[in-house]
Amino acid sequence: MPRLVAVLVVTVALTVIGFACGSTSTCGPTTCPSGCCDSMGLCSTRPTSPTEELTRRGCGTNGGACVMCASTEICSNGACVADPSQVVDAGATCANCRGCCQNGVCRTGNVTNACGFDGGMCSDCTTQNRQCIAGRCQTPCGPTNCTGCCRNNECIVTTTVQACGRGGESCVLCQPRESCQAGLCSLGDGGVDAGIMETCETTCTSGCCDVAGVCQSGTSPAACGTLGSRCLTCASCMPYAAAGGGRCP
Repeated sequence: MPRLVAVLVVTVALTVIGFACGSTSTCGPTTCPSGCCDSMGLCSTRPTSPTEELTRRGCGTNGGACVMCASTEICSNGACVADPSQVVDAGATCANCRGCCQNGVCRTGNVTNACGFDGGMCSDCTTQNRQCIAGRCQTPCGPTNCTGCCRNNECIVTTTVQACGRGGESCVLCQPRESCQAGLCSLGDGGVDAGIMETCETTCTSGCCDVAGVCQSGTSPAACGTLGSRCLTCASCMPYAAAGGGRCP
């Protein structure tokens, strides 16, 4: 009798296990909407890093079959796309490369991890915590490293009517009859206009001065600016948290 009971217990246990295994959902669009199904039928969800994604079980989304991207591709949003660092200058060799050379291949030279020009060796700007600008690893010009204004990522310290600005903002072209005074375009022909503009520039510390010398908030695309600068018109005006007002992108 005890032997019969033991056999029944084992039989019931195996039945339960078999039912549990049979009830496991298979990988597919319903069970794996944000990833792909690998060769083992497991859902591989997408991590945040494209590089990390390639080291996993493949690339894909919506419960489709995972695929392995080519060596010249990365996985982006579940799809294999061209790796920007692998972009080459079509038809060029290192002998006539306008960009930079990496492992004997001519790259365009305008991506962060393959930066260069005139056929020189590509540089990885990420190791320098810089960006690739005009084929060179550079720190972007801005408020943290420029007391004048920025033009083509160059800090213009001695400003002129052709390049006027301060505090690392983008250089602007002063209007006719204006001069660049301390990084601000001002009416410099004397008289009431000059006095009004000078007062606005001095008191409008968190906005910009319009053509009439009136201080504006500086946060509107129609009148964007800060630190008492001349209001600019731009497509969008980005808030300038450091001093108030705004800046054209």
